[in-house]
Amino acid sequence: MTAIVIVMGVKKPEVAFVAAITVGVGNGALRRIAGWIDPSGIATQIVPIIPAVILVTLYVSLLVIRRNHWTDKAPIAFVLVCIVVIISGINPAGVGIVNNLLASSLLISGILAFILTFRRLIPHSSVINTLAVVGSINAAYMILQEINGLTPWDAYWVDNFGYSALYLGPNLVRPLGLGASAAESAAICAMLVGVSVARLRVSRNPAWLVPISLGLYAALTSGTRTFALPALAVILLGFAIGRKRPMLVGLVTLAVTLPVIVVIAGRLMPAVSSAGAGRVLMLVSGSESEETSTVGIHQDLILSSLLRGLSSVIGTGSGQVSVLASGGLGSSEQDISNMALIGGVLGVVAMLALYITFARAIPGAFRDLNTAPFLFITFATIGQWMNVGYYGATPLIWASLGVVLSLRTKETKEYALDTGRKRSSRD
Repeated sequence: MTAIVIVMGVKKPEVAFVAAITVGVGNGALRRIAGWIDPSGIATQIVPIIPAVILVTLYVSLLVIRRNHWTDKAPIAFVLVCIVVIISGINPAGVGIVNNLLASSLLISGILAFILTFRRLIPHSSVINTLAVVGSINAAYMILQEINGLTPWDAYWVDNFGYSALYLGPNLVRPLGLGASAAESAAICAMLVGVSVARLRVSRNPAWLVPISLGLYAALTSGTRTFALPALAVILLGFAIGRKRPMLVGLVTLAVTLPVIVVIAGRLMPAVSSAGAGRVLMLVSGSESEETSTVGIHQDLILSSLLRGLSSVIGTGSGQVSVLASGGLGSSEQDISNMALIGGVLGVVAMLALYITFARAIPGAFRDLNTAPFLFITFATIGQWMNVGYYGATPLIWASLGVVLSLRTKETKEYALDTGRKRSSRD
């Protein structure tokens, strides 16, 4: 397997990238099937490492072996994030240096996808096409799980290794999809909606309505409001793509349509049979009671993690936010709290710097028709860029960030985003 990965990374970089994303997105399903067939096997431990190995090999191949150097410098914010992740990996605090190294290795492998697209070492169209295909399969699988129930391997995993957040109610399990968790599968759905809306707006091809419908329906049935609500938002923001004043158009569209959506959600809620969709509509319509709301729980987790991280200069290590590392607590809900937990004050500074850099690139990305799909991918996953457990989503997010932030570099502006061709004076 190692030999195949190395050869693929050197000879066929684009194919290697597609393979890494495909295996990453399908990581959860592959592990659940392997565990169902052979509960005592080691396949479930190996599968998460495969996409990381491919991405690192691909990075080394393109930048070291092929010497694809670039005069453009990566944004300072990106460098800061990498420094924090590396320091948190060698930090002996928290759950120990071995677990911290494991978590940082998985996270940094996904973050490296930023450089691959920022320097156009991987065609940007590969990101869109891979997400469109794999994301549609993931959404269709989630819908089948919602309609027909879980497959035997999924049910086996839920019964033996599942977690409490999987349940929407007594014996009501969220659709798992292909991802390592129900949340990652929902994230992939939101990203699918985002990229499809942007492509529909640019190409006017009605075929993009299919992945939009699949992704939105699957995201709603998952009941994961962290991604269902952004999926709804990017549909509205699609009207702003290519406009002269994109930010103004986007804000006005949201302001005008949100009250209408609230009213419609309230009317639809009694007629919806899906527990997940009902949960989303309950929040949107404002009818969720304090007794059933989990918003306070999420807020407490974010705040406690943020305060705990800020009490330390270098944090407690990346193993704290990884369920793979023994003793890991899993994600602390948001990028800021995750970075505070693993990197302390420096982690918060790095994340804020990245968000500010991203915000400055938004207007240009809205106007550039080629970049809009990647902007919507990052919009749909805002606040979830630093989740160690998203083996397929994390590389896609950072690859999209690479495209968006490349607009702010002088040299990159001289090239067409998708093909790498120099633009003519007429362009």
